[in-house]
Amino acid sequence: MMEMTLTYKDVRHNSLYTKPQLSDEQFLNTMLDLTRPELSDVAASLQAGDVTGARDAYLERIASANIRRYYFEVSELAELKQYAKSHYSDNEEARQDILEADRIVEGDIALFKDKRVVFPDGKYDWNSWLYDSSQYQLHLTRFGYVKRLSRAYILTGNEKYARCFNDMMKHFIQDNPMPLGDAFRSEHSSWDPLSVGVRLFSLPEAFIAFFPSPAFEPETKLMLIKSFHQHGQYVRKYHATHGNHVCMQLRGLIQTALLLPELKEAAAWRDYGMKQFPGYIRQNVYADGVQFEGSPNYHLVVMRDLYELVVLFKRLGIVADEYEDILEKMFVVMMHLQAPDGQLVKFGDTDMQVVSELRNVMSLGAYLYQRRDFKALGYEHFPFSLLWRLGPEAVSRYDELQAAEPTDKAACFPIGGYVMSRQGWDRKDMYMAMRAGVAMAGHAHSDALSLVLYAGGQELLTDSGMGLFEWNKERKYAVSTRAHNTVVVDGQDQHVRGLHWSTPPTAACHIWDFQMQQDYDYVFASHYGYTRYEDPVVHSRKVVFMKNRYWLIVDMFTAQEQHLYEQYFHLPPGKVLYDAQSAEVCTQQEAANIMLVYPSAGCASDQLSVESGLIFRQGVYYGNPVVKRSLRLTGKAIIETIIVPFETDKPKIIIERLPVSLNGTELSLVEATALRIVMNDQEDTICLYHNSVDVEEYLDHTGNVIAEAMLPGKNEPDGLLFNGATYNQDVIVISRK
Repeated sequence: MMEMTLTYKDVRHNSLYTKPQLSDEQFLNTMLDLTRPELSDVAASLQAGDVTGARDAYLERIASANIRRYYFEVSELAELKQYAKSHYSDNEEARQDILEADRIVEGDIALFKDKRVVFPDGKYDWNSWLYDSSQYQLHLTRFGYVKRLSRAYILTGNEKYARCFNDMMKHFIQDNPMPLGDAFRSEHSSWDPLSVGVRLFSLPEAFIAFFPSPAFEPETKLMLIKSFHQHGQYVRKYHATHGNHVCMQLRGLIQTALLLPELKEAAAWRDYGMKQFPGYIRQNVYADGVQFEGSPNYHLVVMRDLYELVVLFKRLGIVADEYEDILEKMFVVMMHLQAPDGQLVKFGDTDMQVVSELRNVMSLGAYLYQRRDFKALGYEHFPFSLLWRLGPEAVSRYDELQAAEPTDKAACFPIGGYVMSRQGWDRKDMYMAMRAGVAMAGHAHSDALSLVLYAGGQELLTDSGMGLFEWNKERKYAVSTRAHNTVVVDGQDQHVRGLHWSTPPTAACHIWDFQMQQDYDYVFASHYGYTRYEDPVVHSRKVVFMKNRYWLIVDMFTAQEQHLYEQYFHLPPGKVLYDAQSAEVCTQQEAANIMLVYPSAGCASDQLSVESGLIFRQGVYYGNPVVKRSLRLTGKAIIETIIVPFETDKPKIIIERLPVSLNGTELSLVEATALRIVMNDQEDTICLYHNSVDVEEYLDHTGNVIAEAMLPGKNEPDGLLFNGATYNQDVIVISRK
């Protein structure tokens, strides 16, 4: 008979597996540094046997203004309340906080991806498997929603919010004692080390905001302080050593040490966190400012840890210089990763964001760096959410800063591997983003050289999205190469994923060229995931963005033998029109559409089809049309695609191949793409010479990446004859009406 595995939920009240909190007397006597002069009254009460008096003396110490602990202090709450009421009572974000707080009081809690859970009569169930994913339960016990309660309390003074927080904390702590040892630290339970670290920075705002409330009982205050102490011990022992988790955990440890400096272990935690955190930030963030996991969402997660600490350090008078340059670079990346609809590009594990929260983030960047371009993506007036970090004194400095549209319409981050190009900064402007960097496992997908395209305010060439994190068929699809707008070679993913999270880095990439011109932008990059094959294949992609009109995509492959190339382009959910004769595919949306046009590759095995894929948005998988072009090609090969956005009337496009020669020899299709493209009375002649870089030289004979200084340079053609003129460059674009 198979024995059932015991989980934390099963044994959390068993003293063989868990550890109850110390009594108040034990905690105050052994865990506080009673040698500190400011705790002399606590020590005196304990010596007199007055435990309640000692507790109250310690709580009074926290309420005093003698030590700065947090973004705002208990002594500053009266001023904060007055300012919030007088300036933000009619603010939409403030009203939403009150509405959500009212629901939380009734036991109705927002979790993740628009999912909610209801616990009537305060009967919380902290360890159930909610919905179809552990992520919902994890968000329940990370308590990101309790800020709604504290902010509603500041705005209204209604004690029901404080009473709800008091009862919720008491219930959670009593129902979830700290585990003994590390038996459950790898389990998705209320004491997984990441959730523990997150609670260390999600709960203090409410802890301080409710501190003067009579509904926040002294017994619960000390119970929560003891829980913070246990959390600190747990994180210090079990924090991660890589990735975004360790940044969140050490941020929580540092904040706890600053919040409760009277703890004996606080100084050691602070010293440890301050020493280790910079190294983990450098481990997470490349020199170009990109977080290493190939996911804009987790770029934002690590960036949040950094800006929250920078702001706290500034409030507490702690030098933060070593972080500020890194943080500003991360803000610049974030600015370009925002698509015209205000969302982050959905590479890797990235899903729909709350647009107002992204604007709040950019508003904070505008304040910290006095950057007018950051403010253009933020709010005109000081946001309500920043009040809790910067205080009323920051309002005038922010409001006086004049927003200005960013001057850069394209950006390339060559290490992190993001390339973004846009027509402009208006919502309906055309926008392109491409992934062309190695990502060190974690939340990255197998998506090298994948594109996302926007026009008319809509995502028209889509990324399939993050999916839920359960290692099932849907998740396996979401992280696969075929779920992205790139090319699958011989039916295999670009990199072989083992266990879900224990996976090697994604395919190595290199960006060879990036150009910003008045009429077009251009990028040329390669990836090396398929060089693992017995006959190595290098996939390269060139994209010409003809501004305000279309994208020309050229996929190139170096190989010796025959391979199957399957190019995937993912379209939004809805109907598509497929014309096999003209090799055109069009979406049929109401206001914004794209047309995919495929010049012939001169290959008998060329097959174009539309199949069904999966797209993940806000916790739900949807079916969506996927255009697949399949070719079996031998040796060097090339696939060309033109993608044209339009509103409702499909544009007429004429494509003509043009001859191109070098030193009197006409070049083949794999040596140069030479096209005349006529659309809407505008004519473009484009030539891309494909022999300017030997992409195979990126790897040496052992298969290792060549050092940057040793990489081959561009070999521009000498005397390229095209369209009646001679050129010495590998990118030629001539536009005329």
